[in-house]
Amino acid sequence: MQDDRFFQTNKVENHLASIFDDLPGFIYFVKDLDLRYVAYNDRLCEIFEASSPSEVLGKRDDDYIPQHIMKDIRKDDLRILETGESIVNRVELVPRGNGFVDWSNTTKKPLYNQEGKICGLIGITRPFNQGTTSLSMNEELGAALQLLHEGYRENIAITELAKAAHISLSSFLRKFKACFNMTPKEYLRHLRIQEACHLIVRTTRPFAQIGLDCGFADQAHFSREFSRIMKEPPSAYRSRYRL
Repeated sequence: MQDDRFFQTNKVENHLASIFDDLPGFIYFVKDLDLRYVAYNDRLCEIFEASSPSEVLGKRDDDYIPQHIMKDIRKDDLRILETGESIVNRVELVPRGNGFVDWSNTTKKPLYNQEGKICGLIGITRPFNQGTTSLSMNEELGAALQLLHEGYRENIAITELAKAAHISLSSFLRKFKACFNMTPKEYLRHLRIQEACHLIVRTTRPFAQIGLDCGFADQAHFSREFSRIMKEPPSAYRSRYRL
């Protein structure tokens, strides 16, 4: 709820975008029914590597984002516009410029006009790796998340994570799933693949070494998991994004 007269009288425009610019890594955006950007913060322009903030206005994701990433984002957007259902804490891959990518948590909701009809959608995206700092509502998971982020190269037992959280295994699994929409094992795989993406782009290390450095048992295991999550093999990813 807001007082529209206040914003109209004072000619305050895009006030939400400015506050999100002060939150490191946060992206704020609004899209119309054609999924064109009609409002956004500066961070979106940075990851799109736009020459000016106005360049993104009226553009769509397929103008900036690779097809293999964009198609899942578009699928979610269309579902929101068609059903009116919100998406909360969806983990998805988001480019951050210069060929790098990060897993992020995205929340998107439909926008309604004065007639009560859907006219677009609004959303925010926050860095996936800020999980340990964004759980003030559930401090129980903080220690377990820190253990995951610091030890993602190791095979961490789920029981150890529950122990770090000082709750039962069943409670830990339930709370984790509710918070991240994925299991701890899935979360760990996402962390490993995210780091692998960065190493593939930043270094010339062989894929077998990158796999081992990121906690995978061998190159075959690494290639299989990478292809499943990224929708292309490590070699194709390196060819696409190598600096």
